[in-house]
Parts: sequence; structure tokens; C-alpha cells
Amino acid sequence: MFSVMGWVLECIIESVNHRRPINRGFLRGPYIPIYGYGGVLFALVGIPLRTAFPNTYLNIFLVFFVGMSLATLLEYITASLLERVFKKQLWDYSTLKLTYKFTYKNRISLVSSLFFGLCSLFMSYFLYDIVDAFTLSFGFYTLVIINVLMVLLMGTDMFIQVHKQENTKKFIEKLSQEQLKEMLQKTLIQMGGTRQIREFREFREKSEALLKNIPNDIKNNIKSVNENINKNIKNVNENIKKLKGTPKK
Repeated sequence: MFSVMGWVLECIIESVNHRRPINRGFLRGPYIPIYGYGGVLFALVGIPLRTAFPNTYLNIFLVFFVGMSLATLLEYITASLLERVFKKQLWDYSTLKLTYKFTYKNRISLVSSLFFGLCSLFMSYFLYDIVDAFTLSFGFYTLVIINVLMVLLMGTDMFIQVHKQENTKKFIEKLSQEQLKEMLQKTLIQMGGTRQIREFREFREKSEALLKNIPNDIKNNIKSVNENINKNIKNVNENIKKLKGTPKK
């Protein structure tokens, strides 16, 4: 349930950011497993901290801070492992307007960490009790069947996506440079429409023009420096001649 909630949350954020519907997550199904682990982590840590000390405000701070720290650590470790396995970054906080300034290796962000702290409070003091009551409304054997089905579904989904990544990697290695450029342009168009591809082309044209002008600028600067040096040498020679022609006192 937490994995599904996380998927819904990310789809909403990304869709609002890009102004079009976006299906988030590495898997095909409507779930993001890291949110499931995070939700269970909030429950295991946050629930005991609600009554850990007599001071209510201290307990609230601990739920917020510990939840934020553990969620950030979980996110960073997961990002590092997935990047090693799939050789690419599965999420990048530098692409969001709210998070691009305060990030570390684009895997974790200060804004997202603070948000996870708020999620820890919301989970521990409100959401977990509702989820717990809903889950316990099912019978034991019904829960076992649901769990087995979800494990099979998500496991099969994961296997298919990993296998697809390997096939995609082998396919790309066989493509020529022109074919890769064509695929990249089509992908950019699908991701952001013609405006992004036009901006990319304009940036490329400006970069190429700038690179073409660099040799000319260097030649002009060298020519100007040489002229200044020759002019200074000429002035020095004239001054030396004047000094030689001056009668000694």
C-alpha cells in the first residue's frame, strides 16, 4: 500500500512539473518499492518514538528527525546500488525546480529530506493507524494470499524490466552514431514536445558558432598583442636614440 501511495505521489509531482501525465517508477506496475520500505521503516521507528519521552514536543521532533535521516539514508543507498546495477541514474533531483539547488550527487535533496520528515510525522501520527486497521480487517489467510500474489507480481515485473534493460544495452551497443542521434531526438520529442528539441537545437547551434569563432578570436588577440609589442619596441628604440643624441653634461 505504501508503494502504491508513493507511486501516486510521484506521478502527481512529475506530471505537475512537466505539465503532462507521467508514469513514474522503474517498474511497469503502479508501485515504487522504495516507498514501501520507507513506509515500513517509518512505522517501525516512528510508532515507538511517539511515546518515547514524557515531552510531546520532543517526541514529535524525534519522529521528524529520525524519519528524515533514515529515509534520506535509504534513498542514497538505494540510488547508489541501482546506479551500479543498471549503469544509469534512475532519479535526478537536479531536474526539479524546487530541489535542484540543494542536492548531493543528485541522489538526495534537502527539500526532499525535509518532506520525508513531514511524511514520517504524517505516517506515524495519522496514516499508519488507518492502514493498520484496514489491513487487520482482512482474515489471516486472505492476507497471506494477497502477499504471495504481490510478491509474484512485483518479482515478475522486476525480472522483466531488468531483462529489458540488458537487451536495450546490447541493442544500443550495435547501433551507429546516426541511429543513436535519431533515437535521441525522437525520445526528446516524446518527453517534452517540440519546444525542448527546438531549444536543444538552438543551444547546439550557438555552441558550434562559438567554437568556430574561438580560433578567429585567438588569432585576433595574438595579432593585437604582436602589434602592441612591436609598437612598444619601436618606442623604446626611439627613446634610446634620443638618449644617445643628448649631449653629456
